[in-house]
Amino acid sequence: MDAYRRVLAAPGVAGVLLLGFLARIPFSTLGLLLTLHCVRTLDRSYLEAGLVVTATTIGTAISSPWRGRLVDTKGLRRAVLPSILVQSVAVVAMAFAPFEAVLVLALIGGLFGLPVWAIVRTSLSVLVPATLRRSAFALDSVFTELAFMIGPAAVTLAALAAGTRASLVVVGVLVALAGIGMAVTNPPTRSDQLMLPARLPAPLEAAEGAVLAQQELLAERRVAEDLRTGQIPVIAPGQGDPGKTAARRALLTAGGLSVLLATATGSLVLTATDLSIVAILDERGLAAMIAGMMALWCAGSLVGGLVYGAMSRGLDPLWVLLGLGALSLPVAVTASGDLLLLAVTITLAGLFIAPMITATGEAIAQLVPEAVRGEAMGWHGTAMTVGAAAGSPVVGAVIDGAGPAWGVGAAGAVALLVALAALLARRVRRSRRRGRWEAAAG
Repeated sequence: MDAYRRVLAAPGVAGVLLLGFLARIPFSTLGLLLTLHCVRTLDRSYLEAGLVVTATTIGTAISSPWRGRLVDTKGLRRAVLPSILVQSVAVVAMAFAPFEAVLVLALIGGLFGLPVWAIVRTSLSVLVPATLRRSAFALDSVFTELAFMIGPAAVTLAALAAGTRASLVVVGVLVALAGIGMAVTNPPTRSDQLMLPARLPAPLEAAEGAVLAQQELLAERRVAEDLRTGQIPVIAPGQGDPGKTAARRALLTAGGLSVLLATATGSLVLTATDLSIVAILDERGLAAMIAGMMALWCAGSLVGGLVYGAMSRGLDPLWVLLGLGALSLPVAVTASGDLLLLAVTITLAGLFIAPMITATGEAIAQLVPEAVRGEAMGWHGTAMTVGAAAGSPVVGAVIDGAGPAWGVGAAGAVALLVALAALLARRVRRSRRRGRWEAAAG
């Protein structure tokens, strides 16, 4: 636990974690609340509810990279302003709109979603050294799980007591407050935004002076050479901003694509488990227990996140995905059985959620330089939303056609197949590369 103590002792980290926790609470409610609103208030099927959630996630998937790029290039406040103005209004409007309009508003809300994920992870990457990044991300995942324990539980109780329309209005107001909180606190997203001491220690000050003097000497020499030759330095296209496409280049490698694939598949499993828990309990006439079961699921993730963050070495995201898929299958087996056993399997299914998010986020942060980390985290968010977008309608159709248990069961099986196939492909690729090296050496 020493790593957690060192993370929390770093200046600014505790504030960023608390800010991320509070800002995520309204967003943790949207998927479940929109599902309840469509099924209970608008009297639509789970498939149609899944389409609404998909519209939100597609909008978020499209917007996450460029919103993350805005954080990198324009600053946090300009990046969150559209969310304050547009997303909150869209969420409130969904409360009073017919189903067809809800689909459109869900897409608009997603396009202007508050980039909480990119902001918090980028800020943590700046505030802590690379050696503590896993522990910092794990703590953020734990706080995320707390938000996802409180948010869905609270919104379920609110929806049952006051209706989904009133609940959507409250969530819309909270979305606006989250954006305002981000803009007011303005956490650092680049290392040059950190507050440095007014006077450096003597050895560092001497070293800095020597470096600056050398840079000035080189600059003067270059100017003199340019004046003698009359040449104008030429900068190749794109060379002036070498980091502009660095995020995309790094993520389009085999390693980067495997991380994004694991992220998307893991998100599909989360969406499937979320929808299946709601459908399983609703079918059994136990809708009042949805909040409690969701809390157990998130509690499992919280425990898994704490254990993973305290580990001296991280795990490959594909192995974490394998564990997530394997522990999701028992939920399908116990869906119609003893309620206590179902609660146990739901708790176990959560153990790999926070490690999945942490492992993939850490892997992506290591692939790119700081200057484009906001965009890279945006692509990480896009992978998560693509997985959710692909999963929501498909899982909804499976639930409508085959029953709630098949939703989480099918998603768990897909996660196992994807993880095993990706691990096998990596082994084959490395074997072929080793063979080429040996042939070249021989």
